[in-house]
Amino acid sequence: MKGLLIAAATLAVASSAFAADMPMKAPAAVVAPAPTWTGWYIGINGGGVWGNTKPSVTDIGPDGFFATANVPAVVANGSQNFHNSGGLIGAQIGYLYQTGPVILGLEVGADWMGLKGSTSNGPTVYPVTPPSTFSWNLEGKSDFLATFLGRVGYNMGAWYPYVTGGLAVANFKYNATYTDTFYPSVSTVSLSQTKAGYALGGGVEWRVAPHWLLRGEYLYMSFDKVSGNGQIACTSGVGNCAIGGNSTTFAYNVRFTENVARIALGYQW
Repeated sequence: MKGLLIAAATLAVASSAFAADMPMKAPAAVVAPAPTWTGWYIGINGGGVWGNTKPSVTDIGPDGFFATANVPAVVANGSQNFHNSGGLIGAQIGYLYQTGPVILGLEVGADWMGLKGSTSNGPTVYPVTPPSTFSWNLEGKSDFLATFLGRVGYNMGAWYPYVTGGLAVANFKYNATYTDTFYPSVSTVSLSQTKAGYALGGGVEWRVAPHWLLRGEYLYMSFDKVSGNGQIACTSGVGNCAIGGNSTTFAYNVRFTENVARIALGYQW
């Protein structure tokens, strides 16, 4: 028994000495996964909008109102471009997908848009019926914008620069008032139509926190024409008006082109 105890003690000491001579292995480092841009997000946005209203007016008759030589001046004055501007505020929802260094995205946005602009010209003396005059008051505005955009960009860690493009839809209102003194009359046409167009632009997104995204974005948008007809009619029995009145019809075609600069804050999950 005494021999067995001495042998066990000797083996234990030898094992400890052997273990002490073995090289120590460092614990494996825990590497945190790289953050990904993949995921759904929802957020709010706001900014400004500015652009141009580009009307075109045509006298399509039957013309019992204008002397033929007066028509070019009337049409030219009613076709003057003018600026518009305003603010917008809204919300967006979208999805980002990261594949390698490339980030792809789809987004739907809806904004209230306080866009408006106007111009007036006249009174202008008629070329062949002076001293009678005519004048135009033109106004364009919009109160709604929807965007359906795709985007593609490059992963720069906490930054994501991208280009974007897609469909834009807005509701436009256009009013044109024509005032005449030869045939005393005031005629107004009011058009309200929802039009689609294209949007192109770009921006930079910044991951300010694990789930929070902040970005600045610019869009250029061009929409289909707002169009319609409106009658100009002389008031019977007033001034030069013949009994029954004189009238003609104008055709209106109005194009809106807009620029949008906005900031968006989103939460991604």
